[in-house]
Amino acid sequence: MEIDSGNRSEKQSLSRRVFLKVVGWLTLAGGTMNMPRTAIAADKTDVISEHVRFEGKGTTLGGHFSRPAGKGPFPGVIVIHENRGITDYIVDVTKNLAKEGFASLSVNLVSRSLGPDYPGGSDEAMAALGKLSDAEAMADLDAGVEYLKKQPVVFTNSIGCMGFCMGGRYSLLFAAHRKDLKAAVVFYGRPTNKITPQQPKSALDVMPELTIPLLGNYGAADAGIPVEDVKKLEEVLQKHNKTFDIKIYPGAKHAFHKEGPNYDAAAAADGWKRAVAWFKKYLKT
Repeated sequence: MEIDSGNRSEKQSLSRRVFLKVVGWLTLAGGTMNMPRTAIAADKTDVISEHVRFEGKGTTLGGHFSRPAGKGPFPGVIVIHENRGITDYIVDVTKNLAKEGFASLSVNLVSRSLGPDYPGGSDEAMAALGKLSDAEAMADLDAGVEYLKKQPVVFTNSIGCMGFCMGGRYSLLFAAHRKDLKAAVVFYGRPTNKITPQQPKSALDVMPELTIPLLGNYGAADAGIPVEDVKKLEEVLQKHNKTFDIKIYPGAKHAFHKEGPNYDAAAAADGWKRAVAWFKKYLKT
């Protein structure tokens, strides 16, 4: 379920996608830039939401940026999407964070192979993300943090990260990789993985390097992430005296926060409440 996103009709969703295509981008001799003030009003007038482009390491990246209306500055959150890119669900997550007082950016991690404006939700996006290396993902998320830091409405020293599914694993890795973050939230991010050239380390391997508070939300009935692996994550964090709070929801399956066959209303609501409270505790103090 898309928390607090309202009951938008298919027509409204289509209108938003059409708008994104119409505003387009200005092409200049030196590259591209977003047309000034081409922001999309969210469901409530206290949130401003827009598609953005910014430069990464050797590539142009796209993303979705939502923030509270007003001068700010506000704490920032990097939202790391699932394995199908920036879908309407992820857009709603950024908006919902903005409604809670955070300037949030989801980096389009298919930008390298499919372009910065490629929409999420397709098999092509999933295939592209399957080929993305951890090093490339970390570099693109680094660029997202640098983009946030350049925004006048963002506290440069108060930025966290939040990830779901594939993005949950990346949130674990990024929390250990990026030392200037202040807090991390993980929804069902895989603690272990098969070691490959693309994924040379698991999240468990890098947890000793973690320096920020970590909150995790997992499902006891997740077919892809055994409870035993979540317990291993807890053990590593405890062994190395990390600040963390991991909750395993009885009966909840993978992707329980997202509207669909595995949606769990109670777990979704509680997980979101815990995430917001975590960021308010560690990003707003």
